[in-house]
Amino acid sequence: MSTVDILVPCILGIVCMIHSDIPVGIWMQNPIFIAVFALAACVVMRPGTRVPAKAVVVASTLLIGLTFLEPDIDGVHRWLCLPGFTLNAAAVVLPACVVALTRLTEERRAAWCACGIVSIGLLLYMQPDASQLLAFALPMLVLLIDVDIHMALKWSLSGILALLTLLSWLRPDPLVPVSYTEGILTLLREQSVLLYMAGILSLILVPASMMIRGIREKRKTWTGVGLYYALMMLSAFFGSFPVPFMGYGASPILGYSIVICLL
Repeated sequence: MSTVDILVPCILGIVCMIHSDIPVGIWMQNPIFIAVFALAACVVMRPGTRVPAKAVVVASTLLIGLTFLEPDIDGVHRWLCLPGFTLNAAAVVLPACVVALTRLTEERRAAWCACGIVSIGLLLYMQPDASQLLAFALPMLVLLIDVDIHMALKWSLSGILALLTLLSWLRPDPLVPVSYTEGILTLLREQSVLLYMAGILSLILVPASMMIRGIREKRKTWTGVGLYYALMMLSAFFGSFPVPFMGYGASPILGYSIVICLL
């Protein structure tokens, strides 16, 4: 897997934005982010790099927690403000966190897994971010099915995740959707049915290739990350949530660049 896998949805998103008269300063950012983040990931880490799983979980929790120190937008805390642009913290760290928590379960680190799952689940609920919470919770629920921990702990963690996810989806998202981020698929459909179908197929192939490889090679990390991205994309059809890679935004691209180095 490489950043090449997300080029097709990115290109389709750019074509859509150009035809919708979105300013060049917006649609040019995605390809720039792909090039910069892919290069940075290759320089810092090679594919298969083994970063301590505990460090990934701690760093992920802290970065998501830092969003609450930033000014809110209509009561929502999802972003870290950097010079020139903002990052959705969850979209950056959660794919890597799914990998880390999977490896911690394989190492039988039940306490670390429990703290990581509950802490991140609560932070996502408080932000609030229903799509990220669903995309995180379901891979964790699947992971908990096979994990060798005390049954009471397993059911408690599953119940907490399920309850937080349900409550999050029952709560309306206060943010107004942006046409070139959350509404990119609608713009694409209005321009061409063929492009719309190609866009959906290109999005499906990203998580599908991960999950197929994970099942074939019996690697839970691949399956978990693939499920995360599948749910992120599926959420866009049921609510006003960002479409990763195709819609405007650096965060999913950076998160993907990081996680492919960890898998």
